[in-house]
Amino acid sequence: MDLRVLRSFITICKLGNITRASEALFISQPALTRQLQELEEEVGTKLLNRSTRNLTLTESGYLFLHRAEEILALANQAKRELSEKGDFLRGIVRIGVVESSAMDFLTEKIGEFTRDYSHVCFEIYSADSDDLKRSLDENKLDICVLLEPVESAKYIQTPIPSRDRWGLVVREIDISEGKTHFTYEEVSQLPLILPRRYIVLDEIASWLHVPEKKLKVAAYHNLPSNALSMVTAGFGSLLCVEGSFINRGKPGLKFLPVKPERAAGHVAVRKKNRSLFKAAEFVWDMLKNSGNLPSA
Repeated sequence: MDLRVLRSFITICKLGNITRASEALFISQPALTRQLQELEEEVGTKLLNRSTRNLTLTESGYLFLHRAEEILALANQAKRELSEKGDFLRGIVRIGVVESSAMDFLTEKIGEFTRDYSHVCFEIYSADSDDLKRSLDENKLDICVLLEPVESAKYIQTPIPSRDRWGLVVREIDISEGKTHFTYEEVSQLPLILPRRYIVLDEIASWLHVPEKKLKVAAYHNLPSNALSMVTAGFGSLLCVEGSFINRGKPGLKFLPVKPERAAGHVAVRKKNRSLFKAAEFVWDMLKNSGNLPSA
């Protein structure tokens, strides 16, 4: 199966139109249509529904798109690995990072790394832990930096020296002057905007001593960025770690920690039984040894 044809298929799927895809790929529309027809013949099934304006994926097409992206990711990884010669490091290390104070730590470590290995570049992907793990499972990322807790069955973990306090992001006009924190009881009585991760929700409910179904949930989110607009509109209070607010911030909003204090650590993770290319292995070793913390 020709990798160029897979790239063409993925481009068609993303743009939803043969004409736009042919322009993006710099090949003629008839040639691209022929590639698609030959691909469908090769896999033995229809991948796209054709209409006068748009193309939509068939059920088989959705499955094939997923596999095509995996194949290209593996091909790119192999190309990076084969380009390495001796001790000379090059290539792109793909790291997924949650929105938290961990990004400050990672930025510092990347700066140190690139001073020694200037031909290594980094691709940083931001998402919540569930999305990052999914990309890691699909070999779209080499390493992820996640907020604890993390399911450990599929991953090698190593702690990194970055911790964040849990608290509420609220409108400044809604809090009394001199207020410095929220008690657990206060949190449980407020309309909350919560992270969607079930493992985190279970932990939150346990330290609030309130079943999740009894919490006043205004909304769930995967990243706090858009949730801050909901707080500004008075929709609810955002329960999050401090770093995710500091990294974004918004006028008129304030972060107050919960008391007794709850802090979450971070871990770097990689897939078990998967070798990384040399530059990514060097980055992993750097993270594993950061702060002289023992690896998991």
